[in-house]
Parts: sequence; C-alpha cells; structure tokens
Amino acid sequence: MVSRREFLTAFTQKEKKGFLPLAPYNREHSLFYKNCEQCVEELKAPCILACDEVYNKENGGILRFCENCIVVDFGANGCLLCGECANACPNGVLDKKLAQEQNPNWNFFLKISEIHCLAYQKILCNTCKDVCYSILGRENAIVFNGLFYPEIKESCIGCAECVSKCPTQAILLFEKEKVEF
Repeated sequence: MVSRREFLTAFTQKEKKGFLPLAPYNREHSLFYKNCEQCVEELKAPCILACDEVYNKENGGILRFCENCIVVDFGANGCLLCGECANACPNGVLDKKLAQEQNPNWNFFLKISEIHCLAYQKILCNTCKDVCYSILGRENAIVFNGLFYPEIKESCIGCAECVSKCPTQAILLFEKEKVEF
C-alpha cells in the first residue's frame, strides 16, 4: 500500500540541491572534511553513536557519514538539539560551547516551496505548523498568513522536524553562505 506521502510526492517531485547539511554546533565547516574521516575510521564516529543512543530507534539517529564528513539526514526525524553529538566529538569539529548555548549554527536554512506546499494550493494542511508548535510552543516559527500561506520566520531553530513530517516534502533546505567565526 502506498503511503499518503509517497502518493502526493509522486506529483511533486523536485530537483535535489547539491549541498550537504552538516551536523549542528560547528564553527568552521572545513573541519568536517579534515577530521571526520579519521574519526570514523579510528573511533567509530562517537557523534553518530551518541545520536543513535539519544534516538534509541531501529534506524538510529539523524547523523550519517557521507562524502568524508558527518551530515544530517532529516528523512525520518528532526534534530532534538540535545548537544550529545558535540559532547561526544573528540576532535573539536562540533563545539560544546555552541551546544550549551543552544546555538546549532546550521549551514542551511529552511524554506517552504510554494509550488509543492498543499496549503499554497488551497488544500487545508497545517502539518508543519502543528509540528513546529509541538516543539516551540507559543514561539511557533511557522506562521500562516490566512489559511493557506505558511512562512518560516527567522526565529526557526532549524530542528527540521517539519521536513520529515510534510506530506509533500515542500520544506526544503538551502545552503547558507559560508561564514566562519
């Protein structure tokens, strides 16, 4: 049986963007490529193991090793922003101080595709808003202008729970300009 998501996605296939969403709590993106591969080989990637333990699910956490660095896979879940990956990082790629400050310093931002979003097509859907509200409460980062026009505010923390829950995968990740501290 085809799920609702698979059915709706078949009509709204979109082009994949060519960047990797890196793990949270990093100050210098180049460190991923310098240190992660060695860590994976020698230490079995403690950040990935920590994430797997936090999620404690069959498929593990959201961190994966891809193209010589640790990336985030929001396919099934969003980031809990727990900071355990930063605490487990032995090479300083993930910064414990940023984790304590609850500043994930993502290398991406989220945006809603008007073409793929059901609400923009005048179909009542507020899945993204409901998910966002369950995480942020009154500080909801997704707001609707009327019934049909959702927008992601700057207050978005980037947990991306909405990405995995959107029935048409209309919430997309876009690479931020590279800004080093």
